[in-house]
Amino acid sequence: MFGKKENLIGVDIGSHSVKVLEIKSKRDGFVLKNLNHKELTPDVISEGTIVDYGEVVNAIIDIFKENNFSHKKVAAALKGNAVIAKRLSVASVDDKNFDEVFRWEAEQYIQMDIDEVNIDYEIISQNSEMDQVDVLLAVARKDLIADTVSVLESAKLKPELIDLEVFALINAFEMNYGTDSDVTAILNIGHSSTMILFVRNGLYEFSREINFGIKDCLELIQQKLGVGSDESKAMLYDEEAAEFNEELDGVLKEFNNQISTEVKNTMDMFHTSSQLNVEKCFLCGGGANMHNLKDSISTQISLDVNYFNPFTNVDIDKSIDTDYVNKNIYMFNVALGLALRKAGDK
Repeated sequence: MFGKKENLIGVDIGSHSVKVLEIKSKRDGFVLKNLNHKELTPDVISEGTIVDYGEVVNAIIDIFKENNFSHKKVAAALKGNAVIAKRLSVASVDDKNFDEVFRWEAEQYIQMDIDEVNIDYEIISQNSEMDQVDVLLAVARKDLIADTVSVLESAKLKPELIDLEVFALINAFEMNYGTDSDVTAILNIGHSSTMILFVRNGLYEFSREINFGIKDCLELIQQKLGVGSDESKAMLYDEEAAEFNEELDGVLKEFNNQISTEVKNTMDMFHTSSQLNVEKCFLCGGGANMHNLKDSISTQISLDVNYFNPFTNVDIDKSIDTDYVNKNIYMFNVALGLALRKAGDK
């Protein structure tokens, strides 16, 4: 009667595709039961905001129709300019007044109308000597939350939890790689943007989203090589094409250098503000395995860069198409982080 709550199904609505993933808990971990994705036409999602509701709804419906997901309770994630995650130190006050005092403090960091956002927070630690508490602030515009819930409900799903993308990534990383005191950078190379996230002891430290991603590289290929959209996509991950085409190789190097420079600048910014050094770096997202990108970032930041495999500690059900998983493996990190959540989680 009082069985364990089931894991929610992760629905990651990105600017280029919708990814859906289901895992099941077992005694010693998790097993991947189902996953799939559908690509979206350009500009259906813009800076985290859903522009074409119909296409996104239909993509989700198609995924659930074509795959045998066991239920319809889902978790989704928010990103973009209408979302804020920030770690703050605030004066310690008694529990009765903390909520009111913290919200007053939080308003100083929110560049949006306070009446138009939802604010949540979690107390991370307390420093009695300094009479301060470390708090993790999460803010999202109410209309963005409502739009995401509306899309999911229109697809006949039951949205149980709306998270932030950065927290979903942390959940997925911790489950696969554990926690330690080293600062780890997680780079999520998406279609229209790149998320640079810093984690220590399993906790959020800082993040920055840059509006530069895979589509910028595709546009460079189309402009400089005079090819169409489909051909540029085929070239993007074709290592042989880059090796034998100097012009394509030059475009990819230009793109990789731009991403690498942004990563280096962000790490420098983080070090200046926190006095912490990044010791480890992991790469994920649809653009993670672009030609020479990992090596370019590694050279720029003078650190080994590893791929963030979301299924390092997840068993793969025998019904899963392993070729599909291997081809798209770094696309499902956020979806996995969402699928780790359960109904009733904060």
